[in-house]
Amino acid sequence: MDRNRKILDMPAFILIYFFLLTGCDGTSPFSTTRGHSTSTIEMEASPYFIANSTDNSPLWDNFEGITVEDLTNKAKASDGESTFLLGLVQFGHITGFEREPDTSEGIRLLQEAWRLGVIDAGHSLFTVYYKGIGTRINKPLALAYLQASAEKGYILSQKRLGFAYRGSDPRGLVEQDIQQARIWFTRAAEQGDAESASQLAGIYRKGLGVPKDERAAFEWLKRAENMPFDGRISHGGLAVYYEEGIGTEVDLVQAYKYYDLRDPAGAPDKRRLAEQMTPDQIRQAIELSRAWQEEHGIFVPSYYGLEYQPDGSFK
Repeated sequence: MDRNRKILDMPAFILIYFFLLTGCDGTSPFSTTRGHSTSTIEMEASPYFIANSTDNSPLWDNFEGITVEDLTNKAKASDGESTFLLGLVQFGHITGFEREPDTSEGIRLLQEAWRLGVIDAGHSLFTVYYKGIGTRINKPLALAYLQASAEKGYILSQKRLGFAYRGSDPRGLVEQDIQQARIWFTRAAEQGDAESASQLAGIYRKGLGVPKDERAAFEWLKRAENMPFDGRISHGGLAVYYEEGIGTEVDLVQAYKYYDLRDPAGAPDKRRLAEQMTPDQIRQAIELSRAWQEEHGIFVPSYYGLEYQPDGSFK
């Protein structure tokens, strides 16, 4: 299941990930690690996270109620978090902190933040060197920062390494190795990343580098559903697994429930299942769907009794 996902920090950190998550064609020349010894990526302080999630939206909170002057003063006092945030500001795309970009200073500050123990800076530096943002593309150095931050537990770096070893974006960093992909997806999934769990489900269902195990595939999808980072990504897979009895018993009520949670994408599938179900089964499935939505505070149009229309509207 490939990503359909998320320019350096559009508002607060989105742009820096946009470059990465939209892929790279690999046509740009890149330098070697000449001029960058292994000591370049060594930390001198105890490592810590600022926003260890899979989309870094929590990072927004760190820009609230603070000014560039505040960040500058704290950075001068070797405050790692302020150094990191100020580094992001230098790329010129953070809402409320717009300025002419100074990417050289931004990179310097990100490197300093890494030295001061900010693990998040490792993924930012990976993106900078992988995409050549304000510098030449340097994939060996990009990989060094990605690997180092992943090993220190940064979820997004772990997932990115999983995709790299899977043979997907980011490309051109490592040789495809499904065993390594499984290791890194597992580490990210164990920290709550549902996309990585869904990738593991696909690996076990297809038997890629491991014995085919549909039960394990199903269990990873079920775990993904309640993971804090985008558990809804598992709904489409769970609907299919329940409908076809993959790794579990056929259960049309559960299948309908998960298709309902995917509205509008699940609407045609619900119509197909409805032909095989009793009115009581459909009612039960809708009740289960709405109970899930209530519990998670996430609502789809069917919750309000609306029906998906061919023109994309709900009536």
